[in-house]
Amino acid sequence: MAKLRPRARLIRAIGDRLISGPEAAIIELVKNAYDADSSKVLIKIFPPKSDFLGRIVVQDFGHGMTQENILNNWLEPATDTKNVNKRSRSGSRSVLGAKGVGRFASASLGEITRVVSIATSGQVVEKSEINVKWDDFLKTKYLDEVELDISTKIIPENVNTGVTIEIENLLHVWDEKKISKLIKELRKLARPSDKSDAFDIYLDLDEFHQGLPYPYNFNGAELLKRKNSDYTNPLESRNSSKILPFATNSECDYKLTGEFTHWGDFNGTFTIERGDKLPISVSIPALPLDSTELPCGKIQIELRVYDLEKDSIENLFSRMHLKFEDFGLRNARNFLAENTGVAIYRSGFRIRPYGEPDNDWLSLEKRRVQQPSKRIGHGQISGAVIVSNEEDSNLIERSSREGLENNGAFERLTRLITNVLIVIEQKRVDFRKAAGISRKPEASIEKARDIAKFDQIIKSISNLSTELQKPLLLKIEEESRALTKALDDIEAYQRLLQSRAALGMVVAQLLHDGRTYLEPIRYYSKQIKDSSNFLTDTGVKGELTRKNVPIYANDIIESADGISQLFKSLDPISGRKRGAPKNNSVKEIANICFNLLENKMHEFNINSSINVGVDILYFGYKGDLQAALLNIISNAIHWLSTVSIENKYINLSATVDNYQVDILISNNGPEISEDNISNIFDAGFSLKSDGHGLGLSIAREAIRSSHGELMLFSTNPETTFKIILPQEVKNEY
Repeated sequence: MAKLRPRARLIRAIGDRLISGPEAAIIELVKNAYDADSSKVLIKIFPPKSDFLGRIVVQDFGHGMTQENILNNWLEPATDTKNVNKRSRSGSRSVLGAKGVGRFASASLGEITRVVSIATSGQVVEKSEINVKWDDFLKTKYLDEVELDISTKIIPENVNTGVTIEIENLLHVWDEKKISKLIKELRKLARPSDKSDAFDIYLDLDEFHQGLPYPYNFNGAELLKRKNSDYTNPLESRNSSKILPFATNSECDYKLTGEFTHWGDFNGTFTIERGDKLPISVSIPALPLDSTELPCGKIQIELRVYDLEKDSIENLFSRMHLKFEDFGLRNARNFLAENTGVAIYRSGFRIRPYGEPDNDWLSLEKRRVQQPSKRIGHGQISGAVIVSNEEDSNLIERSSREGLENNGAFERLTRLITNVLIVIEQKRVDFRKAAGISRKPEASIEKARDIAKFDQIIKSISNLSTELQKPLLLKIEEESRALTKALDDIEAYQRLLQSRAALGMVVAQLLHDGRTYLEPIRYYSKQIKDSSNFLTDTGVKGELTRKNVPIYANDIIESADGISQLFKSLDPISGRKRGAPKNNSVKEIANICFNLLENKMHEFNINSSINVGVDILYFGYKGDLQAALLNIISNAIHWLSTVSIENKYINLSATVDNYQVDILISNNGPEISEDNISNIFDAGFSLKSDGHGLGLSIAREAIRSSHGELMLFSTNPETTFKIILPQEVKNEY
């Protein structure tokens, strides 16, 4: 029977190639110290000197490894010990090194690894030492032929337990640039102080100084002090070797905190830090699972968002107790940019590379291209996404320890967070608009018409003599008429755009229904053509042909009628000149709209009902009500698709009262937040991930062009929109 026999160089392949870089290798050793229940880890780097090729020392003060642990665990590549034991020995920590390859990170750092471990074994304390020359794995043919030196002795019981790893003959040049990157990586790994589970990281760079040959001739202690400074806590920064987590992000302009349930329901608070700082409750129902998604477990988030205008940054720095003048605008923006990025954490540690300034895993910049004034860019946000263990979350770390596998759970995670961002983006836009930060002017035809009256100019010349006023007033009147005509043309074009936008929503339905009607026309036309030679045949084939031809023709006619009816339904919103308004049936138009959107409602199991008498007519344009209803119903379908409830429905009813027709469109989807009620008709307002914020704005303008009105009638227990239109005109004009 054949067996796999791994080559010895496989170990070097794991260390050299699986670990992405020297910084990642050191981080793996730090995580192993955490798994060992150590309260701290010490890292010291010695640069090369003459025939000395440098050394890295990593020391922890955890429970250590006995000789048995070393033989049965440390010397077993890809051991499943940490997969079986999800908690550390003390039970207080979730283990991080679950892949069983972290120990070989040292192979990627240097040629020689010496492990010295002190651990309690029964009633005694053992000191075990093992030396590994990684080149031996290249010289020896098979893995089981490599001999390693290991020694163990009993030592006094009052010695602290722990593991010291010494790596010699370094394989990388630890120059100022690489050391700076390591400091940054360790700072992102470091955790804020937690007395109940303290774990501190210390880095000693004292061996680097000016007297060394290039590129090691820099002051290591000064570099650490400069790159490890906490501007918000100068006293803490005086500890020159303790790695400090980035704390500048605790100040921001907007903050969202909260938690997702296992199935994706979100509850949290949004705070405008640059405003009144009052927490605003945010609750978002879970998105339905797509066919490719998996639940991603409970998730905690804290997202911090920044405005990047000069005044906004000055305001932020003032709250951080920093002097903006000491930075300048460019350096201040760079300072913020270095700390942006949404990191993913598990068991208190960051999963690389999430949270790096250049790692836009949420595709924020791609979203921002479409609406740069509204969407939050990657350089404007920082924060933490805290996920649970792999078993509960389905979020699996890659073997290279560089990110999570791109599976259905990761897809779900990104979609949930993106959906939350939509909510806070709109709240941020609202605040900026109210606070005068947003510079985008509000377009208003009616406001322009008021200006076109030139009331202030007329008032200003009222004190002139009649003789002087007359030519001025004539000129003002002439200019006012010209400007009003231009505004009329603009408004007409705006209505055309509104009609075209509404038409776009039914293109998909047109394609679907069009193909449905065209297929029988194509098929039966071919049947008639192929059988035409047998029409006069006196045999059985001729008889069958003459019997089928009327059936084929009837199906062709029915399909042609369907296409004709489809085009007729679309005609009112085609943008053509409409002529004079007339009486229209509310029920007929409602039926057309629901029929056009029937497939979408069926897809999401949404029921519909139309409670309108055939005799209820309104006076106006048919296309206006149709465009409004298509937008309102489409909007309701979208929001009903985001919730998992029984008996989803959209109801439409109409009554006549006091010479007007009142139409109510209700649905039992998610309730509209009170904060958003005043904005839902604003052009550009949308809480949809792919919305343009035009639907309800188009709907209202369409109804107004028929001298009606559209309003939000109620939000609880149902979301109900009300359309008011003039009643039918019974006299002929």
